[in-house]
Amino acid sequence: MIRAVIIDDESMHHDVLKRSLALFCPEVQLVAEFFSGSEALSKLPSLRFDILFLDIELGDMTSFEMLQQLPDHDFHIIFITSFDQYAIKAFKVNAIDYLLKPVDGQQLRLALNRAMSRLFSRESSNGLLSDYNIHKNNRLLISDSFELKLLDIKTIIYCQAAINYTDIYYIDPQGTEIKSTDSKNLKYYEEKLRPFGFIRLHQSFLVNKEHILKVRKNPCEVVMSTGIKLPVARERKQEVLNQIGN
Repeated sequence: MIRAVIIDDESMHHDVLKRSLALFCPEVQLVAEFFSGSEALSKLPSLRFDILFLDIELGDMTSFEMLQQLPDHDFHIIFITSFDQYAIKAFKVNAIDYLLKPVDGQQLRLALNRAMSRLFSRESSNGLLSDYNIHKNNRLLISDSFELKLLDIKTIIYCQAAINYTDIYYIDPQGTEIKSTDSKNLKYYEEKLRPFGFIRLHQSFLVNKEHILKVRKNPCEVVMSTGIKLPVARERKQEVLNQIGN
């Protein structure tokens, strides 16, 4: 989950942004909202969050004046404003993006993707990328076609090796089965997902135990919640049966 804060002096814009985030960026968790620069200055230093959605005019000060008074910070800024003349100044404070109101949902999604790329690039430099969300929020970070996705581990049905890549099959919020492809191999995902009840059936398949409906003996295979049948390697049969029984 990506933790975010909104600062805007108009409640209507808070509501619009929250609706857009719910529709286009469901992985964002809103941890606080502020309606003035002074209110934000008193509370922000004690909060832990990743993204700041920030207006330019905050009623009692500008966002630039507020940022100058903040101690060193490690969050990323996405400006959302009605004023187009501050874009250059915004990027001088290392803003991820500068969006004009009313915010287009697809533009918001792209801005968040850029923020996530920077966020997880930073985590990677500290050796924390692979564990950032899986241990904090039971979510798996994957990189699919230049887009970062956070998948709720419970929604993942199985992973399939595709040479040096991995196809990940999961259920989206609408109940549709989706396939995403990541450049990491199946061994990587086995190490990450085994603590969450995933079982290696075969050199090509890693499955979520919670999505197994039944096991067939001859030939040995499992039937998943979506109806797909996946083979169990002969040498793994007993281990698979033992793990399913636990």
